[in-house]
Amino acid sequence: MKNKLIILILLVVSFQVFSQKGNVTGRVIDTYGNSIVDANVYLLENTQGVKTDNDGKFKINNLKGAYTLQISFIGFKTKEIKINAPVELSDVILYEGNELLQEVVLERKGNKFSRKKTAYVSKLPLKDLENTHVYSTVTSGLLESQVVTNLDEAMANATGIYKLWEGTGRAPGNGTAYFASRGFSLQPRMVDGVAGVTFSAIDPSYIERIEVIKGPSATLFGSTETSIGGLINVVTKKPFEGKGGSISYTGGSFGLNRISLDYNTPLGKNNAPFFRVNASYLTQDSFQDAGFKNTFFIAPSLSHRVNNRLNISMNMEYSQTESTNPSMLFLRQGIPLVATNIDELNIDPNKSFTSNDITLDNSTFNTRAIFDYKISDTWTSKTAFSSSYAQTSGLYQYQFDGGAAGLLLLSSITDQLNYLGLDDATLGFINSQIDPLINPMLQEASTLLTSESFTRVYSERDASETRFNLQQNFIGDFKIGNIRNRMVVGVDYISNARNSRNVNGNTELTSTSNFPQLMATFNALGLSPFSEAIESNFSTFPYFDAFLSANGDVISTTFTPDAAYDADANAVQENFDQIDPFVSNLKSQTLAAYFSDVINITPRLTVNVGLRLDHFIQDGNLSTTADDYTKTTLSPNAGILYQPIKNKLSVFGNYQTGFVNVDPEVNLSTGSVDVFQPTKAVQFEGGVKTNLFNGRLNLGASYYHITVNDFTTTDPYTILFPVTIDMEESISKGFEFEINTSPIKNLNIRGSYSINDRKYTDVYSEKAIDPVTGEAGREVVEFLGRRPTEAGAERLYNFWADYKFDDSSFAKNFGLGLGFNGASENLSRNNSVAGVFTIPSYMLFNASIYYNIKNFRVAVKANNFTNEIYYNGWGTVNAQAPRSFLGTISYKF
Repeated sequence: MKNKLIILILLVVSFQVFSQKGNVTGRVIDTYGNSIVDANVYLLENTQGVKTDNDGKFKINNLKGAYTLQISFIGFKTKEIKINAPVELSDVILYEGNELLQEVVLERKGNKFSRKKTAYVSKLPLKDLENTHVYSTVTSGLLESQVVTNLDEAMANATGIYKLWEGTGRAPGNGTAYFASRGFSLQPRMVDGVAGVTFSAIDPSYIERIEVIKGPSATLFGSTETSIGGLINVVTKKPFEGKGGSISYTGGSFGLNRISLDYNTPLGKNNAPFFRVNASYLTQDSFQDAGFKNTFFIAPSLSHRVNNRLNISMNMEYSQTESTNPSMLFLRQGIPLVATNIDELNIDPNKSFTSNDITLDNSTFNTRAIFDYKISDTWTSKTAFSSSYAQTSGLYQYQFDGGAAGLLLLSSITDQLNYLGLDDATLGFINSQIDPLINPMLQEASTLLTSESFTRVYSERDASETRFNLQQNFIGDFKIGNIRNRMVVGVDYISNARNSRNVNGNTELTSTSNFPQLMATFNALGLSPFSEAIESNFSTFPYFDAFLSANGDVISTTFTPDAAYDADANAVQENFDQIDPFVSNLKSQTLAAYFSDVINITPRLTVNVGLRLDHFIQDGNLSTTADDYTKTTLSPNAGILYQPIKNKLSVFGNYQTGFVNVDPEVNLSTGSVDVFQPTKAVQFEGGVKTNLFNGRLNLGASYYHITVNDFTTTDPYTILFPVTIDMEESISKGFEFEINTSPIKNLNIRGSYSINDRKYTDVYSEKAIDPVTGEAGREVVEFLGRRPTEAGAERLYNFWADYKFDDSSFAKNFGLGLGFNGASENLSRNNSVAGVFTIPSYMLFNASIYYNIKNFRVAVKANNFTNEIYYNGWGTVNAQAPRSFLGTISYKF
């Protein structure tokens, strides 16, 4: 009996030993034996996975049997390995590639707000600690935590970014807001690292992350899509190896309704392509008394790993938007301001000054095809083709102060009489007939200029823009002796065509006030050329239907006898139906070649050098050759980076250059075509980057100094129609700080602070007309030492914290988000002619709460929950939304 018991125990123990599950362990390295940190290690059969640690090692517990192990990392080819668990793998080598097939991203126990590696910023797969460029990343995890519904809102999280304007839709590509970065305006114009028209309609569920690359970046990206302040690249979600998706609904204040779909599936078996589609439909009213936006968006994409060498990726985005114009009050220029701040302006932020009948239709269509081919273990070829088409049509409306100044043109009529050679008696008789008609109109116009009287102006838009971009890059990772080189060599071609049939003009103005009697009097006096001149000059004025105060009150005038606060779309359209469109066809091309080499002098010391040769062909308006020119520009860059603590701390410095080719412009004062030199910029920057505590603390801080020459701005004496002039020099300098941290489990924090000081430093202009002599070329002292209006607010900050309660807590499955963002005061007008208009500082508080269970997520968000009344602007005053609430529910499958 005793022996039987012993045998039974041994059998039980043996069973337990042989049936026990084991571990799968290994280490992921690159072709040079370097550990790859944060690589995704994923089991295709049960979606279990981990990320590699700082030594490139991984461990998956409690496995037994056959599995397929998928290992992926940004910038490397995905590898699949058949295993029999438990097993201890030897080193797994990943080969260089690019971001084509979406990784199954596993959430690391670090910070889900930090994505400090990319293959786009330097056109090479580099970790942030290896990169001498500075960039700010807004991740999809942050967008989900904040229940973000549009691209403009997402940009509030980027370090040092200030929104200047809402997307107006008045021209193709203007569907996205304008932002300021390092003192210069820019728009999102890059998608997945190539040229593409981005837009507010893009659904956040389609965004993998937003990369804001700081400073001049012409060496790798040219001038067509970049600004001196940097560029904004929207990285989209790609198809992944699997099947699944999500559907969500969001509703909220001001009539917000949004439904979105994200679906991914293989298109067959055995190495078949993978297909993904994102789609959304959004309707939203304005927070003001009128205004709306209706948007449909769809983005199908396809990825196919043909073999171990070739990947093919294809993407398309289409959006269709119908909307009213965002309310913007344009401040007067060329004459002194009456109000210099919000209080004096007495603005009513709830007034839109429009109606829901004054609308614009905007459509955008982007396509991209990327072919990634592994030539050898050290070289990869990446061929990218992209096209963009944007179109706008409908009625555009805006309000600007000082419009009555145009009516003072009447005073020139009496001046012209003096040149007729008439005797004093005849001239006196003529003046006695016309002065009683002209003088009341001049007096009325002058009175309108003594207070803020915003002229409500319209134009009919019918325009399109087509862009083609072809890039060929060769990406290498090789050694010369013991020195590692990571190099990109590429060529770039961009073709851009803009066509418009816009309609402007005013068929009604000369039938108001004393115009009919005045023209009849000239005819009766035998001076019909004067009546014809009045008809000709004033019919070219923009169509306007009312003068309004900033609080929405209608100002009664003889020039707008039927004025009402509500805009009448039928009357506006009737005016434009009588006017022929102004046809314009513009074209430009860019040919470029470039290289950039990241050289590891030692494992800790990295040097980056690069150069671009850019040839710009300005065909201008195809109806004339007066605005044609070509320009060839060299743009070098360099950087040096040292890691005192390998993979944890970097100290860096960079030298970056940039340029912007400026479109020629017809000078309305002289009638000639003004051709401008390219704007040129040089940046010096130094700073530090960290990746501490196993990725839980990412810090970045830098100081920059940018010198810009031959940039353009608007002549400060311009009253009605902007006249572009060149300026010799402006200097922008500043400091930026960003933190992404996860100090304790389930707590993720992001914050940033920036300060920018940009000023006009050398104000000589070859194009500016001296107001006394009338000759070109002068010191525009009206700007000297002042901050340009495009620079936005000097100080910006943001903060967001997200905490998910632990599964063992009483509030498991719940999470909270809380944050704020703000800006210092902004000078929306700043010169000695008009004066200074100050938009006050603001600080907004936002909060969210969410609940996750199985495949469902429910979230509620409060934006601006303290109900701060605030504004932004760029030569304008733009009221922003008050407190709002929204909720979302999503289901993942």
